Amino acid sequence: MGYHWIGRKHALPMSHYVSQLRAKKDDHASRLSNAGWDEREVRGNIYNGRDLEQSREYMAYARPLRVKTICKVGFAGGHAAVAYATANPDAAIYSFDDFGKRELTQLAYDALKETKSDLYLREGDSTVELPKFSAAHPDVYCDVISVDGAHHAHYPDVDLDNFKYLANYPNVVLIDDYHSKDWPAVYEGVANRMKEGSMKLRHVSASSIIFRGKQKQWAIGEYTLLTVVVATMQLERLEGLREILKVTTHHPAVQHVVVIWNGKEMTTEVSQLQRPPNKCARVTVVHRKVNSLNNRYDPLLPIHTGAVMVVDDELVISEETIDCAFGAWKRDPSRLYSFGEGRSVTSSGYGYKPGGLPIGNDGTNFLLPRMIFHRKFMSVYFESHNQEVRDYVDSQEAHCDDIAFASVVTKYTRKSIKHVPAPYEDMAKKGLGWNDNRVELRNECAKNIVALLDWTMPAVEVGQC
Repeated sequence: MGYHWIGRKHALPMSHYVSQLRAKKDDHASRLSNAGWDEREVRGNIYNGRDLEQSREYMAYARPLRVKTICKVGFAGGHAAVAYATANPDAAIYSFDDFGKRELTQLAYDALKETKSDLYLREGDSTVELPKFSAAHPDVYCDVISVDGAHHAHYPDVDLDNFKYLANYPNVVLIDDYHSKDWPAVYEGVANRMKEGSMKLRHVSASSIIFRGKQKQWAIGEYTLLTVVVATMQLERLEGLREILKVTTHHPAVQHVVVIWNGKEMTTEVSQLQRPPNKCARVTVVHRKVNSLNNRYDPLLPIHTGAVMVVDDELVISEETIDCAFGAWKRDPSRLYSFGEGRSVTSSGYGYKPGGLPIGNDGTNFLLPRMIFHRKFMSVYFESHNQEVRDYVDSQEAHCDDIAFASVVTKYTRKSIKHVPAPYEDMAKKGLGWNDNRVELRNECAKNIVALLDWTMPAVEVGQC
């Protein structure tokens, strides 16, 4: 369930697609040549006319049936587009190009568009156009990302930074000319994403040839990103929510922040929190007319990352909070993590004391919901056989969705919650311990959820950032 490439491939062998590529490349080359272009001068780096090593690998990543959208910077003579369309005719291709060779690019695009209606080409500086595209098309997320635009100055770094807000999960990033000596700007752009924790490399491949005087080398990577979910329904908490947004949207590994407005009619103040990505994460406000804390685990939320962090609207968090929790999750995404206080949930009731029960104690098996987990767990929680648990949560006033979700997930994984020492401050004026009725309701809730699931969570494990 971690960051890895998944997807059933097409049934035909790769040799079939390579054979097709040769034929389609020759046809494409003829059309360009007939229009007066010397094919030797306009060949792209993906297909260079001397070998198919890079084309074969790129096509292999484009082939899986789950790949529906391919996004690429750099179109030029359309050579890479020919390869992707050959490998996966059903995938839409979105390209960005500065039209440095306008007549060639327009000719190549027009030729390919005749047989591929879902090929799109946007003109302009990709470092400017990618954020504009993302803002205008909030439903487009890329399964395969190809970075092959300008290789100098700030361009590779900015392209790689902008593309992370368009990456689907899972994703693969194909990075042309990844070479520290020959193409340092490309190399540094990747290094910057790795340093900030938003990307990791799978491997680096090198061709046996020297192309245009430089070693042909490329890298295969993937974005490793996080979505933060916050549910609220009180206008008086908006100031605290804005502080959460300030921290989360500017964290380099956060792709998206989803704010759930529960129950009440959404005001202008709330709707104005929404904004597109532009050097920071997208914010989406989702209105749920039924006030339920189950809403924050809804698998239909617009989440396109593997990791999801759920936090309360009364928390004060920092960049270090996210670094710690996300770092732990990336090492092992197969379980539930939390940096909340310790509690116990058993058939005897709900164990609580001010400041929390000691972490690592056998009696502490639950943590308050400052959680990070794989998005798959949201679908698990909303499976039909857990409907009774969710209905019980909605009928009960103790806000015990956290107990229900953690119980369902730990039963599914057969692994305990792991505590991570991420720093935070809880600004809630009064905890449950100040309200005898709420404590009693949590007692009832704990007993009922244990009974409904026939499951008691194992003791919390101590983790590290």
